[in-house]
Amino acid sequence: MAATNPYRSYRTSAGHGPDDVHRDEREAPGVAEAYCVKCKAKREMKNAQQITMKNGKPAAQGTCPVCGTKMFRIGG
Repeated sequence: MAATNPYRSYRTSAGHGPDDVHRDEREAPGVAEAYCVKCKAKREMKNAQQITMKNGKPAAQGTCPVCGTKMFRIGG
């Protein structure tokens, strides 16, 4: 009898994979929103700048409009 992988049914079942992502929750282009660790809330960054990290991936860097803490978000 062949051994079966108990996780195989989870990965192959409908609705449980990386393809089942909610596409309607995308951000509008140009809106730089990030999580402020001091305010503990998701806010739109002030003075947001697009940067490139050392590994070549895009990121956004700015400040929180409420408390002035530096904010950072990985991704384009």
